[in-house]
Amino acid sequence: MSQSATPQRLAFLLLGASLAFGFIVASDKLSKAIAQVRAARPEVTVKGVATQDLRADEGELSGALSWRGTDLAAGRAALEAQREVFRGKLAQAGFAESEVEMMPISVSRLEPARASATNVDYNKSARGPVPDYILISPFELRTSKVDLVAKLVRQEVVLAQEVELQRNMPFFRLLKFDDSKKELLEAAAKDARRRADILVAGSGSKVGALIDASQGVFQVSAKGRVNEGDYASVDSSSVEKTMRLVVTMRFELVKE
Repeated sequence: MSQSATPQRLAFLLLGASLAFGFIVASDKLSKAIAQVRAARPEVTVKGVATQDLRADEGELSGALSWRGTDLAAGRAALEAQREVFRGKLAQAGFAESEVEMMPISVSRLEPARASATNVDYNKSARGPVPDYILISPFELRTSKVDLVAKLVRQEVVLAQEVELQRNMPFFRLLKFDDSKKELLEAAAKDARRRADILVAGSGSKVGALIDASQGVFQVSAKGRVNEGDYASVDSSSVEKTMRLVVTMRFELVKE
């Protein structure tokens, strides 16, 4: 390669570097200019709120029948008999047989504690010198008759043959949850736009295009107990509920 080619190559390299540097500087200036334009553009940020009263579509109640004693055969017979009694009470309360599921009986055996043991935990040890047996039959009630479920929770149910009934907290759910939430989103968005119009009224500007929108707090509370805090919550223990949703929207302001 001739010596004259070396200066030419060097010149081309320097030219390329200069163009690249110029492009970087120009891009940076353009980005800053766009950012300044955006920063200077007048806008307004508002929150929209919407609430809706709803009624649970389905109620669920779970629990168990249990028996404890030393005679396993007697315990099984007692539990099976009282399961039928309990089914009858549910039928009298208005529940269909298809709405009640009785689970199989489970059996646990607890051995006597050692004679030298102190502070015996009788949830883990027999209460006497012979083994104890604990028989449990879980149940689950699921129905659209939410008022009957709420009534059953408050009603005293007494079983015989030393069989005890334990009930968990009821669960009331909204089956059309997504549809209701969509309606709230639309209502909250309209509320945000209305608030924006009120804020800029008389300023010589009007609300223009939507710049940004985001969903905020979403709550489902017992009716009349809406919490206006900044945290999400979903109530599952009430039949009558209130759904609340907040959105934040940012609008461009334009001259009238």
